[in-house]
Amino acid sequence: MASFAVQGYGHLRNSLRGSLLRCRCIYRYQSTSTETEATDSDDLRSDSEVSLDPARNVSRLSENQHRQYQGLPPELPYKDVRMRRKLFAKYGMASNEDPRIMWPSRSELLSLEEEERAEGVPLQERLATIQSEQESAKRARAERHKTIEKNMSQMPRLISEYRKRLQQAEKEVRDRQSTKEALLEEAREYFGYKIQANDPKFEQMMEERAEKEKKEAKKRKKEEKLKKAAAKLLQEAREMGQSTGKEQ
Repeated sequence: MASFAVQGYGHLRNSLRGSLLRCRCIYRYQSTSTETEATDSDDLRSDSEVSLDPARNVSRLSENQHRQYQGLPPELPYKDVRMRRKLFAKYGMASNEDPRIMWPSRSELLSLEEEERAEGVPLQERLATIQSEQESAKRARAERHKTIEKNMSQMPRLISEYRKRLQQAEKEVRDRQSTKEALLEEAREYFGYKIQANDPKFEQMMEERAEKEKKEAKKRKKEEKLKKAAAKLLQEAREMGQSTGKEQ
């Protein structure tokens, strides 16, 4: 009986000792896991902080792409309301956007009200309006295509006329340049030294030349007028001589 009690006590002691050992192992494992997770999280945090440094960014991604890879909103120089809403919807308060922008503006509310009123119109009327708009757009497109075809058919003639005008303009420039050079050469021979086009003496010479040409043109016009008058008198005299000869 005593030996049985001793054996029972030994078995109980061994069971308790095994349980204590298992508890110690579990505690040590949990402590080690907690320390490892804390270390890993610290390493990840430090890695993310380091990776956000532009000088440490070795991924060759742009700054905004790198921020999005890290789960941060991009830094954009300009953001409209639509983009700000998208950033807030994706990143929440981390986007540093005012949540009130998610509420529609007055113009959007008016547009929604207009859409609701349009939905109250009977379906047949709405379909007729849509069909009318489509036909109007189709006619406008056809007219535009007709205008384009007409212009394209005239394109060779317009190009030819443009090239002629361009050649005429270039010829006028060359003529003016040659005339200017001839006048400068004439002025050099007149004054005995090389003269510039902006010289007052050259300008005076050009004025005198223009006045001389004007007088010569006036003289030629007068001579042509006298010639026409003489020719007219001669013609009248001939006609009178012919009429006198017929009467005789």
